[in-house]
Amino acid sequence: MPQASPPALVAPAPTPPQALSEAQTALLEAYDWGRPLPPAPRLRGAAGLSLHWLRMALSFDPLGAPPKNPFAAGSSHREIQRLHTLLNHPKHLSAATLKALPGREPGTALALWRWGQAQVRQGVFSPSQRRAWEDRLLTIGPPLSRGYALRHALCYALAEQDEARFTALRALADPAAEATLLGFQRLFGLLGGPLPRLRLWSLPDLTYTDLAPEASRRLWICPAEADRLESLPAGTLWIIPSLVGSLDDRSATLDEASRKEGEILARRPGLPLHQAWFAPSRSALESLGLAWFPILLELDEQGQLTRIRMGDAAPPRP
Repeated sequence: MPQASPPALVAPAPTPPQALSEAQTALLEAYDWGRPLPPAPRLRGAAGLSLHWLRMALSFDPLGAPPKNPFAAGSSHREIQRLHTLLNHPKHLSAATLKALPGREPGTALALWRWGQAQVRQGVFSPSQRRAWEDRLLTIGPPLSRGYALRHALCYALAEQDEARFTALRALADPAAEATLLGFQRLFGLLGGPLPRLRLWSLPDLTYTDLAPEASRRLWICPAEADRLESLPAGTLWIIPSLVGSLDDRSATLDEASRKEGEILARRPGLPLHQAWFAPSRSALESLGLAWFPILLELDEQGQLTRIRMGDAAPPRP
């Protein structure tokens, strides 16, 4: 009697592209909002490895060892090996070595972003290396990392008053970034002129003034929740933007939400009230392009704005 043939082995169905895309989006959104990364769904094969690589790229210590390569072979394995070479030799970074990095995996761009941002903060990169790193990130990876790189590059172009760099970035940017570019264009236009008047409210009495305090040569703009300053350098004023920011920028009275927020600030232990002002309207700042905190504005003796250091290019403390 002939023996029965063994049952045919059925290959597992490939992961639908939509499932991988949705899982990647969930991880990126959580990272962008500063929330814990959500549990990853179980995906098969290359899709599961790609998602695992993205999770590692979003969670590794950018000043420590690079995340391990989860791919055993193939183009993704070679890509991450090239990334490891870059991350292990930051002083050798160049436009040529960056161009050789394919960047097909979303996790590769996020790992390169997080690592490079730490190198800039540590002063490892030269200006030309920083610009080469920014430029490569503008051409690879998901919209999130490209947006991070554009913001970083624009902040440094503004701090260095490099209009040629701004023009070059405008040519590289996605069309969706036009509003961001216009904000930076407005800030370039403010340099060398007087700072536009902002309606600020004193602490602790919460009365308003339209006149920026004349004694100040430095304005530090940063939400109180993002900073724990108990003292400021001489000649520096702290403008504290509202977390809600719903008040009209020309209103002569505070609404209930803004008043409560101001009263909480006034009672905050250690806050240098004699150097702090409350800005209950975020729209007034945003209309000038002052949207990425912290921000340090520097003025000369005549009250002319000489430098704007914003976001990624701002110092960690005033």
